[in-house]
Amino acid sequence: MRLNTFFTAAALAAASLPAFAAPPADLSLVRVPDASTTFSSAVAVRAPHDGSNRLFVVQRNGTIRVIKNGALLATPFLTVSTSVGSESGLLGLAFHPNFGKANLPHNTEFYIFYTRPGADAQLGSYEDEAVARYTVPTPTSDVANSAGTIIMRLPDLADNHNGGDIHFGADGYLYISSGDSGAQGNPHGFAECLWKKPADNDKNSCGTNPNGTQYFLLGKMLRVDVDTRGGTVTPDMCGSSGITPAEYSIPASNPHVGTSNTCDEIWSRGYRNPWRFSFDRADNRLIIGDVGQGSWEEITVDLPAGGADHGWSRCEGRHYDDVSGSGTTCPATTSTVAPVIEYSHSGRCAVAGGYVFRGPIASMRGTYFYGDSCNSNLWWSESTGAAWDTGGEHSLALGTGTIYGFGEDEAGNLYVVRSNGQIGRLSSDSIFEDDFE
Repeated sequence: MRLNTFFTAAALAAASLPAFAAPPADLSLVRVPDASTTFSSAVAVRAPHDGSNRLFVVQRNGTIRVIKNGALLATPFLTVSTSVGSESGLLGLAFHPNFGKANLPHNTEFYIFYTRPGADAQLGSYEDEAVARYTVPTPTSDVANSAGTIIMRLPDLADNHNGGDIHFGADGYLYISSGDSGAQGNPHGFAECLWKKPADNDKNSCGTNPNGTQYFLLGKMLRVDVDTRGGTVTPDMCGSSGITPAEYSIPASNPHVGTSNTCDEIWSRGYRNPWRFSFDRADNRLIIGDVGQGSWEEITVDLPAGGADHGWSRCEGRHYDDVSGSGTTCPATTSTVAPVIEYSHSGRCAVAGGYVFRGPIASMRGTYFYGDSCNSNLWWSESTGAAWDTGGEHSLALGTGTIYGFGEDEAGNLYVVRSNGQIGRLSSDSIFEDDFE
């Protein structure tokens, strides 16, 4: 992801009308919680499914804020010490599926993804990326307990290409995105290696070079069982270095379980920087916005059973030959998964993956919304078919700004996080199919 300067425009107007879903004429972004509130370095909005209707705003500076009953609470939900670089900091938040539900286990737990402070011990040449578990005093608390437990550490090389999004799937497991370390062109081959790999500028040394720091889990989507913990850390639990007993276990259905010399947390691979991803609440599709390098941005759908190679760096989008951009033969010549959407760097540069809309605006349901940190438009596409962009991309103009992230509340409303600190909710009075209330 590339972070751009802030912008001030807030107008929202229809730009083009897709054949599959004509937007209501009054479709707009309504400022949340109000027109006067802005947030510092916000990257995501999250909501627990606990019936509270609260929204939690994730800020890279290490603070999570709470919007409750339409107002921003004065006291932060959580503040953590983090290293804030070009793309590092507090990046992800996921509430346990049982959060806030009385008499269910783990109902006070939530998880964050963040960059550990520079003063902390580190596994690689840069501060670790980490996943940590936190709790609240009671399921309805608006302020979390300040002490957390690190469950996973990822050694890193730089302060960019961190991924950093986390979500629970319908299977109850925690999914985690990680970037390829930030080195341009994936020179070390981290994104496709399933085992031990040092930063040796050799893409072909996966599992064969024992020297130096091993960067196991970069350029991947990971899946772990955070409810089954306390066991022995095994060699195939590559994210548990320095953590004992284990704070997670490997789901038996993960694709590399039962094979030797593989990191069994790996769900899928071949990503450059899967900055934001989501699950479609209607059918559990895992949809990932993967930031490209020189020419192409992509949105891809993961395979239901995992185990897929999404191509980086042999492919950038649907284009082959180590991001040279020659031809459109991915995946025909690579046996990798092609994106459902790709777009060029003509006016855009870094995709921010969003959500398939399942909220109250009927004509927009089934539409996938996404953005770009170098473009002022809110983009959308159909979300069915082999390539969603074959029918054309469509957009709503936001003025002169950029989009960093998204959110979805319990009712399915879509929230857009903008680089000027504004957060907007997609809104229309025409919530029924016939445009009448």
